[in-house]
Formats: sequence, C-alpha cells, structure tokens
Amino acid sequence: MVLMMVNLFTLIWYAGGMEATRNITPGLEPKDASGWNKLDIDRCVSQPAVYLFFMILGQSGTALTAWLSFEYEWKYVYYFMMGILLVSILLLFITMPNYKFPGRFPINFRKFGNVTAFCVSLTCLTYVLVYGKVLDWYDDESIRWATAVSILFAGIFLYMDARRRSPYVLLDAFKLRTIRMGALLYLLLMVINSSAMFVNVFAGVGMHIDNLQNAALGNWCMVGYAIGAVLAMALGSKGLHFKYLFAMGFFFLSLSAVFMYFEVQTAGVYERLKYAVIIRATGMMILYALTAAYANQRMPFKYLSTWICIMLTVRMVVGPSIGGALYTNVLQERQQHYVTRYAQNVDLLNPDASASFLGTVQGMKYQGKSETEARNMAAISTKGRIQVQATLSALKEMAGWTIYGGLICMIFVLVIPYPKRKLLT
Repeated sequence: MVLMMVNLFTLIWYAGGMEATRNITPGLEPKDASGWNKLDIDRCVSQPAVYLFFMILGQSGTALTAWLSFEYEWKYVYYFMMGILLVSILLLFITMPNYKFPGRFPINFRKFGNVTAFCVSLTCLTYVLVYGKVLDWYDDESIRWATAVSILFAGIFLYMDARRRSPYVLLDAFKLRTIRMGALLYLLLMVINSSAMFVNVFAGVGMHIDNLQNAALGNWCMVGYAIGAVLAMALGSKGLHFKYLFAMGFFFLSLSAVFMYFEVQTAGVYERLKYAVIIRATGMMILYALTAAYANQRMPFKYLSTWICIMLTVRMVVGPSIGGALYTNVLQERQQHYVTRYAQNVDLLNPDASASFLGTVQGMKYQGKSETEARNMAAISTKGRIQVQATLSALKEMAGWTIYGGLICMIFVLVIPYPKRKLLT
C-alpha cells in the first residue's frame, strides 16, 4: 500500500504536472461552496482514472502469475517476483533523487505498536469470519480465542491511539455522514461483489477448465473496469447525482447475477461467461471509485488519513471476509441440501440411474477391474454426477438471491438522503 501511494503521487506529478498533496494538506481546503463543488467534480473524474490504472495493473499481475505457473512451475513465479523487486530497487537508486528530509524523520518504531495491534485485531477477525462455519463457530476453542484476541487488541489500539498527540484514527471523522455512508457502501459492494465466485465455480465444476483458462476468463474484467471508469468519469463530470451513479453500479452487479442465473446449466458455454465478468466489473468499478469520491465530499483534509484507514479496513478486509464467508458457507449448505434431495431416488429401482450404474460397472469389468472395484468406481461416478448437479442448482439459487440483494441495494441508495456538510461562514 505504501508503494501504491508513493507511485500514485509520483505519477500525478510527472504525468499531470500537478502537485497532488495540494488537495490533501490540512489548511488548504476550499474557502467557499463553489470551490468545494469544483473539487468534488474533479474527484469524480480523477478517482475512476486512478482506480482503473491500479486495478488493470493488479489483474495483469494475476494473469502473468497464472501463465508462469501453468507453463512452468510455481517456483518460477517467486523467481520472477524476486527479479522484478531487484530491478525495481535498482531503478529507484538510479532514477530517484535523494532529497534530504528537513528535520526529524516523522516515522519511528515507537509507532509500530499501534499498527501491530490494529493488524492483529483484523487478522483474528478475518480468521473468525472465514473459518467460523468450518470449525462450528464458538464450539471450537480457536474461534473463541481469536474473538477474544481481536477484541483485546482492538481495545489496545484505541487506548494507545487515544494517548498519542497525533492519533492515527480521528474518531470525530465518524461524525461526518459521508464517511459513515462511504464505509457502508463499500461493505455492501464487497459483499455483493463476492458473487464473482459464481463464474469460477461454474467454470470449474461445470466445464472442468484449467487454471490458465480461468485466468483468461478473469482478464475480461479489465474491459469491464474500463467501461465502468469511462461511465463514472463521463457522468460524474456532468454533475449527475451520486444516488443515480450508485444505483447504476448495483444495477450492473444485479444484471451479472441475472446473466448467471440463466447461464448456469449443464449446457453452459465457456465463451459466454465473459459477459458476466464484464458486467460485474463495470458495476464494481463505478461503485469502487465513486464511493471514495462521495466519502471525500466536503471532507476536511485532516480526516483524510482516517478515511483511508476506514476505507481499506472495510474494502480490503472486513467486506471481502464477510462476503466470502457468506457465499462459501451458503454454497456449501445449499450444495449439501441438493445432494441429499437428488440422491433420494437414485438407486437400482430407478431405470436411468440403474442403467448408468450397471453400464459403468460393466465398463470397469472390461478394463480388468474386479466386481467390488467396478461397483465402487460406478458409485463414485454416480456421486460425482449428483454433486455437479447439486452445485449447479445451488449456484442458480444463490444467483437469484443475489439479484434480490442488488435490487434492495439499488432501492436503498435511491431513497436515502444525501445532504452536504454545511460550511462555517
């Protein structure tokens, strides 16, 4: 994250000829409403461009990693990463001037305790959310310990932060409605966006594609990112109200779920899955970028670091953990439900099941298997077919619920008020 921020400010300076710190330094805020409105519109244009750049870079790295691991071995991925890091360090030493920092360097190891406590708390929270269902929640001792440690270190962080002259998190920031709404929108976005698993699960279970084909399918999200960024910049620069932009983002997420609802079937086509990826990525980019622009609306610059902390915590840790845990746990439960349901009538009294079972047994015998081995192989084959059908049914059901979830989010962002912070005169 530090490298991303440094690269961002460097690119803005050299590519745009603008000092980006001018718009984040406390005390340099606009003096009147017209100045704030202009800054808000500028952010609606700049934020999508910035997010588009970094998300395309991230997806390119994922594609490169998949290609290296598929064509060679996993160890070559790490060799490549080490080589890239060494080249990057060399370029930094060659190209970057060594400006001496005026005065005392502001970062020291005494601040490391706050960061460590915060990270430990989030790590334990993520462990609870991800492994809670697998370990039967609080019947498992590790879940109880993780919860206690998360609460303990969260308290330690708040205590240490409250005693600092310059705390990391300014709790007064939560008094701003835009920041509270921004955190909520990011949470809703990351939960609904966890429906991206539909494409991966369907492609893996229903089509048995390899990792490289799966990565190639994921590359289509870059097209969606570009479409979403262009829409966000075009409509945001025209001053279109945020509620319509947010509703558009959730509409695209719901539309992707609609596509998967009708696409999930035994006769699904791999080439058509790219449309679901593009549509979902379009909605994600609109919400991803413009939520940040909305949360910064008329926000005093002194709260920027606090907002970044809140944004990254919700967007990168809490939201994906909740969404991933929710979708994977529901998929597992509904999958087991449909396995039990479909297996009820699968026996030798069922003509279709009996013909398939006995045909597999006979085929195994022709290959030299014994009667017991042939029957075991036939049972495994029958179970596999039921498992695939159960998974497809569970995905279709979850896609339907995702449609409802996206529509509820659309209605929510359309009906809530969006008052702007009153300026002191």
